[in-house]
Amino acid sequence: MKEGMNKIVIIDESLCIGCAKCVELCPKKILYIDKATQKCKVTDETKCDKLRGCEWICSVKAIKIV
Repeated sequence: MKEGMNKIVIIDESLCIGCAKCVELCPKKILYIDKATQKCKVTDETKCDKLRGCEWICSVKAIKIV
């Protein structure tokens, strides 16, 4: 999986159900739901606090912090 090599926040869009729980929880406000795909996306992952709240709240385990 080459595209995820330098990433901090990895979102598996095939799993994401667009519930936005992670968006609401993110203290840095770097997550959002893309209106076109209804999937979670990241604006600036370099601002990620790496506390993994989004990972824990995601009921379908679509987010991974590395």
